[in-house]
Amino acid sequence: MLGIGGTMKYSTDNPIALKSQKWLVVALLELMKEKPYNKITIKEIAQKSELDRSTFYRNFSSKEDILNFHLDVLSQDYINRIEQTEDVDMRKVSNIFLEFCNDNLEFFCSLRRNGLSTFLLEAFNSRLPDIHRLVQNKFPYLISEENFEFALAFNAGGMWNLLMNWIDTGLKRPYSDLVNGFEEISYFNSKQ
Repeated sequence: MLGIGGTMKYSTDNPIALKSQKWLVVALLELMKEKPYNKITIKEIAQKSELDRSTFYRNFSSKEDILNFHLDVLSQDYINRIEQTEDVDMRKVSNIFLEFCNDNLEFFCSLRRNGLSTFLLEAFNSRLPDIHRLVQNKFPYLISEENFEFALAFNAGGMWNLLMNWIDTGLKRPYSDLVNGFEEISYFNSKQ
């Protein structure tokens, strides 16, 4: 199965393989706290996870695959949060997104610090069809079907840029300010 960015992703129900994948993700994330991503080797990831390199390659073909795998898991978590929300509106969607980002902030900051934040954008862009399915017909104003994907991409890009701006400015403002800002921007755009 192809993952985000066209990479091969190992998919399994084997409990041992699932544990190995989790350990490899944790190892990479821990190493990213210690040193730049581009200086981390497959050998170090395998050693940190206490697995051998052959186990690494049975699960992933590169360290980018680990990031994509982890981001796919995280983006599914975001989708699940939207699914569990009743009476969806833009304020709720942005609040869910920003709470989700706050829950994963250390990882997202690490991606940004390592020049890898586009991995996050690509992961969420790959989930736009799922988000479309969840939110279609739930807003008071219906965007035409032919333009709905554009609207989702526009909003996803705006939310991503909000997150990157928040990270780049040292996380000085509470995420409630970001929710209010996004709501005001959405209102402004709807009145034009």
